[in-house]
Amino acid sequence: MASPRERSFEARVVARGRRIVLAAPCEQDEEELLSLRRASWDFLAPWELDITGVDPLGPSWFARYLRVGPQHRRERWLVRMRRSGRICGSITIGEIEPGARRATLGYWIGAKYARRGLMSEALTLAVARALGELGLRELHAYVLPENVASRGLLAKLGFTRNGVARGYRRIRGEERDHERWTISGPNREGSGSPD
Repeated sequence: MASPRERSFEARVVARGRRIVLAAPCEQDEEELLSLRRASWDFLAPWELDITGVDPLGPSWFARYLRVGPQHRRERWLVRMRRSGRICGSITIGEIEPGARRATLGYWIGAKYARRGLMSEALTLAVARALGELGLRELHAYVLPENVASRGLLAKLGFTRNGVARGYRRIRGEERDHERWTISGPNREGSGSPD
């Protein structure tokens, strides 16, 4: 019989892959998630945006991570190993524009889980969910030009590079240009029964 903690976790799972699951975060995830970020900071720091007044490795970051959720036009999912349940990364579908049905994709993975195909599997699930169940028409990802791994991953998933956002985000104290990559879903206009 499943423990209360296991039942709580199962209730938060939104998608299952072969090796990973996507699950909504909760307060009980703070210690494990922050521990992963701290252990991975050298790996993550070059890509992390600056948030005024927020320690990217502390409780203020986690409080913001939880608080800025679905009620703020965002969906956040932890990427967890399917067998162990260990957190290995995070995915955000943010800046959701309901009328335009567009959103922005953000993601990161812990250093010890990188280059194993786990984020590829997780993003495949996340993109399918965003363009399917969430009803989005377009998903954008913004990537620093030197982030070769992310650019390759997005291309593999079917995103295409379609522009540059000048001074898009502040990274390590500097306004940085980001490449914009886009993937489109099925056009649902006029779907349903014919007239």
